[in-house]
Amino acid sequence: MPDGQLTPVQFEIMEAIWAAGSGGATVAEVWQVISQSRSVARTTILNLVDRLEKRGWLRKADTDAGIRFRASVTREATSAGLAGEFVTDFFGGSTSSLVMSLLGSQTLDSAELARLRSMLDQATPRSTKPKRSPG
Repeated sequence: MPDGQLTPVQFEIMEAIWAAGSGGATVAEVWQVISQSRSVARTTILNLVDRLEKRGWLRKADTDAGIRFRASVTREATSAGLAGEFVTDFFGGSTSSLVMSLLGSQTLDSAELARLRSMLDQATPRSTKPKRSPG
């Protein structure tokens, strides 16, 4: 399993790599994606990608086209893990407290309430530990 939690910038890098698909992405490709939304030095991205690889979040592959990085954990498992950490850190591990907080700050129409009821009816308990990506 990868070490440590992801910062928002590290999650943004992971998003760029997940979006690149199974072939992964080069540091230059990750930098191009992130630099579209804000100014960031290419060396900053290089350092962050290197740290993510050393911590086990990314796997490095030497290819004919250069070094490519692939995620070692799926987007879904990572999101679930981050959400679980958030619930633990800010709501004492109580998912219902999080939901009540969200519901208290929103006005829901009947269609959205029905959708939420359906999702709750279909929900099954599951682990929030990140799963490794295949490959």
